[in-house]
Amino acid sequence: MSMQGSGGAGTRKGPIRPDTVVDAALALVELGGLASLTMRRLSDALGTQPPALYRLFRDKDALVDAMADAVLASALGPLPEADWETRVSVLAGRLRAAMLGQRDGARIVGGSYTSRQPTMALADSLLAAMEEAGFTGETAVWAMTTVFSYVLGEALEQQGRTGVDLEEAQATFSTEDYPHLARSPLAALLDFDTRFAFGLRMITAGLREGAQGFPPG
Repeated sequence: MSMQGSGGAGTRKGPIRPDTVVDAALALVELGGLASLTMRRLSDALGTQPPALYRLFRDKDALVDAMADAVLASALGPLPEADWETRVSVLAGRLRAAMLGQRDGARIVGGSYTSRQPTMALADSLLAAMEEAGFTGETAVWAMTTVFSYVLGEALEQQGRTGVDLEEAQATFSTEDYPHLARSPLAALLDFDTRFAFGLRMITAGLREGAQGFPPG
């Protein structure tokens, strides 16, 4: 995909579509990270001027909301005809894959509150599973956000990891000052797939046990 209009910045002919802007924005983030995205840089990549973008998105936050929906759209799809725990696990896995599939995907999605179809469809599916588990009212909403926040947090951790050598760092720990850290297999922190699966099992087990113990309000 070319990120530059054929005639250079500000020479695009014809109207520009919102989905074209979102695709270009995600491509720019893929190249330089979310911090590199500006409306000026985006308009240059599209061969137009910033006012053309602001006619479609009132500000950068509105654009990022639309980008979040585009990221989450890849998590949509039919769910297996299975119990609520299986459906939650499938949805959580899809959400994680969607965020990890885009550079800074978790940062794009985090804090985005949109009413577009992808976000609403995923929220509705999670809420249906929570209600099947036995949660009602506010507790169903909180159970849903517990799962979503876990997935988001794990994706943020994985995408934000640094090049720190945990084994090397562990070798410097004083057994007197940090006895538990010194004898722990800290390299497991970077086994993101396994730790995600473990945490998700813990959450679904807790939800299964707690569904009847947390009355609304």
